[in-house]
Amino acid sequence: MVDVVLSLEGDSFGILRMIRNSKNRFGSTNEMGIFEMVAEGLRPVTNPSELFLSQDRSRRVGSIVVPSQIGTRTLLVEIQALTSRTAFPAPTRRASGVDFNRMALISAVLNRRIGMDLGGVDIYVNAVGGVVLEEPAADLGVALAIASSFSNRAIDPLICAFGEVGLSAEVRGTTQAANRVLEAKRLGFQKAIVSA
Repeated sequence: MVDVVLSLEGDSFGILRMIRNSKNRFGSTNEMGIFEMVAEGLRPVTNPSELFLSQDRSRRVGSIVVPSQIGTRTLLVEIQALTSRTAFPAPTRRASGVDFNRMALISAVLNRRIGMDLGGVDIYVNAVGGVVLEEPAADLGVALAIASSFSNRAIDPLICAFGEVGLSAEVRGTTQAANRVLEAKRLGFQKAIVSA
């Protein structure tokens, strides 16, 4: 009989460690603790959103911030995308920190519904800081990062985005929208791209 199962995650080269629970007989399994590895051991991170955001918030192509709901906590995570034409018949698709299948689906939606010719383009998507975004609310951020990289146009660094992208390119609403917007506003963001 096991009451709680915890796993310690993190990049072996990074300083952040995340504790997730996959079983909790007495509570939620959606919570995550974020700690920083220091000489004395693990120290709790009081404001993890600041760690997941780049210190340089100037205009950069292929980058946008997504307010992600992890348990009861809202984290602002930067999503980066890189697109590049390829001479090979099968373009490369890679995802780190976001679901690969959702990234492939979003690429197909951008190709078919929006008219971006991504057929001969390598696509790389990364959630900065080693965090893993599993919720569909990150879809819009992934789509905008890919579109920004493909068109070589930067997104205003004071804009964040969240929402689920459907197969007909509609943006669907997500849970905890007010909390996401409040956390973004607290960290200085001025606009949020969300569903209607």
